[in-house]
Amino acid sequence: MINPVLVQGIGLIGLLFNLSIFQTNTRKNMLLLGLTACLLWSAHFYLLGAMTGSAMNLMAAGRFCVYYKVKPSKHNRWIMWTFMGLTALATAITWQGLISLLPFIGTASGVLAFWQKKTKYIRRLALVSSPPWFIYAAIVGSYPGMVAEAMLLGSNFIGQYRFDLRSALRRKALRAAKPT
Repeated sequence: MINPVLVQGIGLIGLLFNLSIFQTNTRKNMLLLGLTACLLWSAHFYLLGAMTGSAMNLMAAGRFCVYYKVKPSKHNRWIMWTFMGLTALATAITWQGLISLLPFIGTASGVLAFWQKKTKYIRRLALVSSPPWFIYAAIVGSYPGMVAEAMLLGSNFIGQYRFDLRSALRRKALRAAKPT
């Protein structure tokens, strides 16, 4: 029997990496932080017996590796769709009932979000991922997972303000201050 404190501790370390994802403004850094977080979450969910959650995070780690090497474009969009298909396949293989749809939805939204070139679109599309993952974490007993998803939403909103909204407001103010 694995020590429950160790299992939750692995999730807490994953949480720390998760929180830093949206506080960087380069796609590559977001992907590296996401890769590390996903490997930790995969181990955490595996040790909880939550196989779909573990598989989704392992697949997301692979996705982060590929996305790190490949720039999104119309010509290689098939890569994103391949990961969508693999996400569906992994969900079917690890099916534990309707509960498995929650990490599927969260992961599928991540496939789309992290395919984006611009970090502001990554942040916006990633908002869809947290609610289903929060519910899944609550059901399988992942306390760090619940905290992580709640904090990820907050971190995402802070990142959107810091990098997207504040600079847009600044540009708008500068345009308004220019004499005509």
